Amino acid sequence: MRHRRIEDRELSLVLATPTGFMGGDPELHVASPLAATVVTGRRVQQQLTQREEDPAPCVEDLELLVLLEASDGEGVLVAGSSACRVPRGLEEAELRDRVTWGTEALRRERARLAKRQLLPDQLIAYFEALNAAETEDEVLCALAEHALRIVGGHRAEGLARDGERGMLRAPCAPNARLGEHRLCILWDEVFAKPGLLVTLDARAGGRVPAAAPLFENPQTALVAHVPVGDEAVLVLTERRDERIFEPQDWDILRALALQAEMAIRRVRLIESVRGLSLTDPLTGLANRRHMEVVMEHVWAGATRGEALALVALDLDGFKEVNDQSGHAAGDRLLRTVAEALRREARRSDVVVRYGGDEFLVILPGGDGSGAEALVERVRKQLAGRVEVSAGVVTYDGSFDSAEQMIREADRRLYDAKRRRAAHLHPVRARGGTRTPAN
Repeated sequence: MRHRRIEDRELSLVLATPTGFMGGDPELHVASPLAATVVTGRRVQQQLTQREEDPAPCVEDLELLVLLEASDGEGVLVAGSSACRVPRGLEEAELRDRVTWGTEALRRERARLAKRQLLPDQLIAYFEALNAAETEDEVLCALAEHALRIVGGHRAEGLARDGERGMLRAPCAPNARLGEHRLCILWDEVFAKPGLLVTLDARAGGRVPAAAPLFENPQTALVAHVPVGDEAVLVLTERRDERIFEPQDWDILRALALQAEMAIRRVRLIESVRGLSLTDPLTGLANRRHMEVVMEHVWAGATRGEALALVALDLDGFKEVNDQSGHAAGDRLLRTVAEALRREARRSDVVVRYGGDEFLVILPGGDGSGAEALVERVRKQLAGRVEVSAGVVTYDGSFDSAEQMIREADRRLYDAKRRRAAHLHPVRARGGTRTPAN
């Protein structure tokens, strides 16, 4: 389309809907291609929408619909936030098509804007659901639920891949009844990459006949699919033939699938170590061997850009408790501290008894403020029983290994411990006391 400058032309108002005015029912002159008579804005609206054989134009919800005509016979049709050039003598049918085009363009732009505005909160809710997931089925259910909410569609499923049987199967929903049918389809290499399927693809002799169960509902027109690593496939069914999955939709779906892939690996890692002797017998917390397995996993994620925080904690005056009240009292105190840590940590955090009266908390996806908040909550839980010192460190790319990061958390812990001891027990000096600066 060629664009012309219209700033210097004198444009006359030819057509407008009532929504273009502040109240009232103004009389407007309607020029060609509509009848050249004096009519009201409401009648203009009716003339544009009264044809039953062509119900597509739907201008009643537009913010603005005006036709401005210039002296040279050409004008500008404004439909909502869209505009196009209109030559002299345009037939009513073509004008209606232009209005429909403007309406659809406006609706698409509004939908994009609404998605962009909602996306941050929707992603936060999705990440929280993944962190709370304790099984692969819960991860896939969270993926399907939030993908449908964020990108849109009729139905979504996260299908787990069974490599040995060559199948994809829907997870067991949390509220599913015993023996309830779950969607199950044969694996096809097409699902290894993102793509779009139509009904013809799933028919006998089509490109992907294994996808036929996805089109069991005759109203299903499209199926979008995105792999979740080698572990699963996300599918969204759509009933609208005209639905367009835009580039940003595919980007979001791939991002959601990547997060689900990492959550599935985390769940599998935790499940793989449950049967091993990786817990401290006194407190029930993870022991150092368990910590090494977990740190290997989260360290790999941190080097890829994922957030990671560590908290090292130590009890103040624990030796005195053992000396004055006995080791049984010391053991009870350790179990109390362990329970406080377990209660205040997130489900995704790993609490470790590092040795003696020292504990370590691994916070995948955590930051410094979250780690500090955890320490303060634990201190409130233990108020009046025991004081704790803590050292917090976050991954910033400066550490060469997970062991170095743990040592830095330990160093900060003992720095804090010395400061607390100096504050509680000022150094005696001649002529009075002095308290070292914190």
